[in-house]
Amino acid sequence: MGEEVRTFEPAHLGEATALCAAGVPYLPFTPAILRERIHEDPDFDTELNLTVWADGRLVGLACGAPASERLQAPAGVKLFAVRAEHRRQGIATRMFDLLEARLAARGAPTCSAIYAGNNRFMLGLDVRYTAALCFLQQRGYARVGDGMDMDVDLRSQDFDSTALEAKLRTAHGIGLRRAAAADRDRVWAYVEREFQRPSAISLFDVGRRWAYMATMGLQRTPISLHLAERDGALVGFAVTDAGGPPGRLGPMGASPEVRGFGVGKGLLLRCLADLQRRGLATGVIFGAGPFAFYSHTVGARVSAVFWHLRRPLTPATRNEPW
Repeated sequence: MGEEVRTFEPAHLGEATALCAAGVPYLPFTPAILRERIHEDPDFDTELNLTVWADGRLVGLACGAPASERLQAPAGVKLFAVRAEHRRQGIATRMFDLLEARLAARGAPTCSAIYAGNNRFMLGLDVRYTAALCFLQQRGYARVGDGMDMDVDLRSQDFDSTALEAKLRTAHGIGLRRAAAADRDRVWAYVEREFQRPSAISLFDVGRRWAYMATMGLQRTPISLHLAERDGALVGFAVTDAGGPPGRLGPMGASPEVRGFGVGKGLLLRCLADLQRRGLATGVIFGAGPFAFYSHTVGARVSAVFWHLRRPLTPATRNEPW
């Protein structure tokens, strides 16, 4: 068919950005975003990140990731796109055949679609991508969970938290502050311990994953991680620009003993104020919940619904088709 498969190299970032911007329109794409989400993933595997070329042009890509027990991430495909005029020609099918075979050869029992890897783009497949949903279901991917993002209008609200923070200090002895690089180890230990199962309905253990994302905020300029402390101990955190592309808030959480005091609200306001100062019109609550808290506090509205999709990999999957 004249197509050539290559591994996804940094030299391809410019063309990949244009392909993804056209094919995955509900997300922001730049070469820097793709580099961080793909090549800078701590478990990046060259053989699991593919591009397809025809007549010297990039016409498809699929980015996979191995399972990470260390960071509690499942194996799977976290991004794929095919140029519009090359769709329905078997390109996505062949890329998935290759990736699933290579994941099976690495011992993965299942392949998750989109909800995979450490540096993700989405928390599952955004169901607005109808063609992708149909493709995955036809391949045998089944829905095993879901999630939602919520949008916050940053143009018409005041996110000043000064009065609330004064009340927290006076009434409860709780202080809020921006994190510093020296906080890394204690933040990791706190988040891993306190948020292994963030809620009673959580489907997965996420303590180490959340700790990884929280400490990613220490790499931003300015640091995008905010902390709550009482008597020298951490009792809450919130981070932006960690769990997904820029402009997204989450994860965040407060320890059970301080819930109801306004700690979560204070951390939320601080993070949204950061996004507002950058001139963004909209802030995205990444994988939002509880929905009522965000809706009542800052008028957040559901903007995207994600499905967690997964299929089993069998020994027969190990045979590479190309």
